[in-house]
Amino acid sequence: MKKLLITGGSGDLGRELCQQASAKGYQVTATYLTRAQRVRAGTPLQLDLNDPEAVKAALDQVQPDVIIHTAVPPMNAPNLRAQIVASAYHLRTFCPRQTKLIFLSTDMVFDGTQPPYADDAPPSPLSAYGQAKAEMEVMADYVIRTSLIYAFERGNKQTDWMLEKIGRGETLRLYADEFRSAIWVVNLAEAILELIENPFFRGTLNVAAPTAISRLTLGQKLLEALGVVDAPIEAVSSAATGRPANLALDVSKAQLLLKTPLLNLEEAYARWRESAAEVR
Repeated sequence: MKKLLITGGSGDLGRELCQQASAKGYQVTATYLTRAQRVRAGTPLQLDLNDPEAVKAALDQVQPDVIIHTAVPPMNAPNLRAQIVASAYHLRTFCPRQTKLIFLSTDMVFDGTQPPYADDAPPSPLSAYGQAKAEMEVMADYVIRTSLIYAFERGNKQTDWMLEKIGRGETLRLYADEFRSAIWVVNLAEAILELIENPFFRGTLNVAAPTAISRLTLGQKLLEALGVVDAPIEAVSSAATGRPANLALDVSKAQLLLKTPLLNLEEAYARWRESAAEVR
């Protein structure tokens, strides 16, 4: 089977990709920077993507057929934009000629004023993160643009920050007027692994849920899945924060290309509950 190098193998999406790809028989190398214990499957490889010599050495060693670049620094990292752009540039520069290089991008490349955003909509970022991802998109022939990536378990960014606040006795302030095409991490990983084998996939493709939901709705459903009841929640407006209001993505092209159905929140929740019941 093909050799896959998945950057960010310790991250939310990277972990799921490594696990699914390994189960399918791919030879997986999972890069990480500091959290080796979070890598679920594949061969762990410590790699600083901002070190060009280290990137070159890693690609020379692995000689992957496909690179899936999911790694991203923490949002509070110093020089966030520079780190994101440098990582992408190093992968692009040292990528073997025969290797398919796929970058994961974000709906944050848009300003939220003209949804739903098509695959070829021009970027209009409001943040350094969005700007960096927009710059990254032009470096690869294959870009998968997605949205908030959630899971119905602990250990995911979308759940852990809420649990931490609840643990400290704080009220959760969830945006009722910020809409995103949030996607279940399991569903996104399935779609990506299908796309790497799809000869019609090229360019930038939106891969996210077909229905946009508010941050409030997402938070409430995730807490329900975790069995957290009576959590102190305050529905708030994002209007004064300068955040994008509606980043809904048009996923019609992806739906034509994929056999994997793109699930909305309720569909993903139902499938998760079914799979959890089977495990029990």
